[in-house]
Amino acid sequence: MERRETERDKNMVVAEYEFDEKELNIAEEKAARYLNQRIELPGFRKGKVPRDVLKIRLGEDFKEYVLDELLEDALKKEELLNNILLRPIVVDRKIEGNKALVKIEFHLEPEVKVPDYSGIELKAVSKGEVLDKYIEKRLEDLREEHALVEPKDGEAQYGDMVKVRMVVTNDEGKVLRDEKYEYVLVEDDDRPFVKDLLGKKKGDTVEFDREYEGKNFHYKIGLLEVYKRTLPELNDEFAKTVGNEFETLEKLKEHLKEEGAGIYDREMREVLRDQALEWLVENVELEISDKTLGRFVESAINKLKEERNYEKYVEKYESEEKLREFLRNYYLNDLKTEYGIKKIAELEGIKITEEDLEKEAEELSVLWGISKERAKVLVKNKEDIRNDLEWVLLKRRVLDVMVDKANVVELSEEEYKKAIGGEEVEGGSAEDNEQ
Repeated sequence: MERRETERDKNMVVAEYEFDEKELNIAEEKAARYLNQRIELPGFRKGKVPRDVLKIRLGEDFKEYVLDELLEDALKKEELLNNILLRPIVVDRKIEGNKALVKIEFHLEPEVKVPDYSGIELKAVSKGEVLDKYIEKRLEDLREEHALVEPKDGEAQYGDMVKVRMVVTNDEGKVLRDEKYEYVLVEDDDRPFVKDLLGKKKGDTVEFDREYEGKNFHYKIGLLEVYKRTLPELNDEFAKTVGNEFETLEKLKEHLKEEGAGIYDREMREVLRDQALEWLVENVELEISDKTLGRFVESAINKLKEERNYEKYVEKYESEEKLREFLRNYYLNDLKTEYGIKKIAELEGIKITEEDLEKEAEELSVLWGISKERAKVLVKNKEDIRNDLEWVLLKRRVLDVMVDKANVVELSEEEYKKAIGGEEVEGGSAEDNEQ
């Protein structure tokens, strides 16, 4: 067998294999033995059909079996398979006279270059500013929780608590819900559940219709009770009502500051990881052929067609050309992420151990709703779960190294929003996410 490369473009190689008459004869014998084990022809004992008869009777089909044998021989000796990204693609194969030719397209794992990532600039919103807002927000929440509530004879106003009976029916008059609720009339809530109750008194009823997913629903809300809420003053006495361990308001604020700092550190760490990953994708150099990316795109397009989702996605992206462009960028960034992370892991000597996987499995067991031991067994025995978890840990470790080596610049909230493009980390949202 003679092997020669006919094309090379970055990670894509096309190799051509030429087989001489002797090798072709050997492949024909193998094909004949294979077919004799599986087919019967009239006039011949099973397994005793001569090769020439098979060639005549099966014609082009026999050639395909022969080419399968030659393809197997070619791949058996191909060293490129040790570094493969996609399954080899046979672009041509034929038998001409006493020779055979097989041409295969290989897409190899791309070479990757990562620039120096020490000292890259990452941006964080000022911790002090976030904590000030967090403490203020939490104190207001605690005042709301400890508000003095007493029945009120007058009209319902913003800030009052109401107790209502809500009855929801459909167009046919069928009752879908009949329940009692208590809630506060918040000023920036313009839903009819709130604004239509303003000025109403105990015993009043409001009705309105709402449409949802093309269906109409009728709401009838009976006002059962109106409560006036008085928020406590922020002082030492208030702090003691929150918890016996808080003798003064300052001690409560210190506790909230510590609580907020923990939330800030976790959330900002995640934000910085995202920035580091964005930098990596933008700056990593990947030696990858357009033809490789094209193969990924074609595979995705074919899958969409098989699942009958192709037209929907073409409509979503306005044209097939734009859909293909999106898929190409998606796969390029995905590959940059994968190989960039792996390259830095190699440079930094980062490896995920069995102990790492077991520890992560224990932490995930609560989320999965199973015991720690069961979670560890799943990770150990389920290859797909194990691989996914290993990748998550490796990616996190690499991004943490990048963050630790970065130059993190603290900005005011306004500066941060401009720099990041509208994102922000606020005490209120951080606390909500934590819950």
